[in-house]
Amino acid sequence: MLYPGSAKPLYEQLKDILKQKIASGEFKPGEALPGERQLMETYSVSRVTVRQAIAELVNEGLLYRQHGKGTFVAPKRIERPLARLLGVAEELTLEGLDVEIKVIKTGIQESTPEIRQELQLAENEPVFCVSRLITAAGQPLLLDHSYFPQAIGQLLQNLDLSKDLIYIQLELYGYKISNGKQRISAGRASREEARYLQYKSGSPVLIVKRTTYVEGGLPIDFSHAIYRGDRYEYHVSLQRHPLGLENKKGK
Repeated sequence: MLYPGSAKPLYEQLKDILKQKIASGEFKPGEALPGERQLMETYSVSRVTVRQAIAELVNEGLLYRQHGKGTFVAPKRIERPLARLLGVAEELTLEGLDVEIKVIKTGIQESTPEIRQELQLAENEPVFCVSRLITAAGQPLLLDHSYFPQAIGQLLQNLDLSKDLIYIQLELYGYKISNGKQRISAGRASREEARYLQYKSGSPVLIVKRTTYVEGGLPIDFSHAIYRGDRYEYHVSLQRHPLGLENKKGK
């Protein structure tokens, strides 16, 4: 129910109601939102009010539009902890999500200075590249470009990269993956990235660059992944240790 006399604008009241229905599961991910006319009649508001409420929920990533089809409830945002080393497809599979992997390209290509530095390669040494589009719950989530030394690439060429989880397969080959370093930054989707991600060009994305090592400190993979900013977030648990507390206890 909306309250016309309230200090809160009608579109915000309607937005709150729709958010509650999404949170409670009354409106399920992938389900079409009731049409504008139905919302107008149900809540006795204008078309402008309905459109403003929906536009804000789209901007917040709770709804998404499909041209010519309508407005739909967005899949729930995926949260991942930072402290665990998992492959991009592996972590989604362990979440119990319906993951689909589309291989965009594979093969040997020239390396860039950044790739050579991360993989500790010689000048002009080529790499094996795997580019994949990963969807979760039927919606594009991320575009991943992974680069491997040629020796690793020879093993990967024998795999079905639309199904096999790369880290797991490398471990089956005897590689003891031990640790990784990861950098996360904000960016905006390029035109090509937006096309694959079914996202508006220039929309916010998370750029995740990761180098993975086996025991002994040898790098075997450098990946550059672009995540839709409205679908994915990382979280980390923090603990506070008051400054000087340890020193005081020791006195």
